[in-house]
Amino acid sequence: MKIVRLFEDNMLDYEIENIKKLGLDVSIEVKVSNTEEEIINNAKDADIVIAVYEPITKKVLDSLPNLKLVVYRSIGFNSVDIDYANEINMPVSHISKYCVDEVANYVVSAILMHNRRINEFDKLVKINKIWDYEAFPDMRRLSVLTVGLIGFGNIPKLVSERIKAFGAKVIAYDPYVSDEVFEKYGVEKVSLEEIFKKSDYISSHLPYNKHTDKILNKDLFELSKDGSVFINSSRGGVVNEEDLYNALKNKKVSYAILDVLSTEDPDLENTDLLKLSNTVITPHIAFYSKEAFIQGVEDNFNNISEFLKGNYKNAEIVNLTKINI
Repeated sequence: MKIVRLFEDNMLDYEIENIKKLGLDVSIEVKVSNTEEEIINNAKDADIVIAVYEPITKKVLDSLPNLKLVVYRSIGFNSVDIDYANEINMPVSHISKYCVDEVANYVVSAILMHNRRINEFDKLVKINKIWDYEAFPDMRRLSVLTVGLIGFGNIPKLVSERIKAFGAKVIAYDPYVSDEVFEKYGVEKVSLEEIFKKSDYISSHLPYNKHTDKILNKDLFELSKDGSVFINSSRGGVVNEEDLYNALKNKKVSYAILDVLSTEDPDLENTDLLKLSNTVITPHIAFYSKEAFIQGVEDNFNNISEFLKGNYKNAEIVNLTKINI
């Protein structure tokens, strides 16, 4: 059985080590593939493909006759045509917990950095040569503020636990999570509109799909509290970037800290959000650590192993209920 990984990193030796450790009768090749045509050519005889952002489209799925499983080395799996995968009974697996710690820390760090205006004071001193502790008189104590989480999965649950240590109130929106879970974490369950009306810090943890495409838009940004800060460490496509740009420019949203943009290959010379002084933008690094890469490989191959053994419920197959396996 053959595995083709469609992206480059330095983990091949560790993947081979995991294959041996798990006793898998598989081989693995790395063939970087960024387009449909490249995937079809490079994975034409693959039984399993491992992807992150590569376009696993209807055309691709129809052109890989040996394919038995699509594996994502990420929490998100929005680059696969999941509806068509369901239609042809193609299982899609992801890894739900491999970078939870890193992304939660990114969000908490973003809140703390802004709350104490560390980035702004640094610029004030180094660039403007001004030494003034009263430069930002609107600074507030974090324990009197509200953090709103859009989504309440593994990452925002961890964010809620960590940020509550600073005394902040936490509210969250997630129609797919039970009231009992919210009660367990001591988090108030609210509507999406209430997140924007009540929160001083708004953090998006939405997956990207046809239902969440540009769901965070002008209508919601206009509800924002004065001085609110928007953080996105999920997927850029859930935000209408033009609407966010206008909200930031008009100071309806005071600040944005963004780890993702609408594309994974942005034109940095012509992205309007980069031109604003009230944004901090990082190149999709919230997930990143050496340990996350190691765990990503381990979780991938544990899922592959469970799938090959027929333990489908342990293989983190996201469309399991629609797959006749």
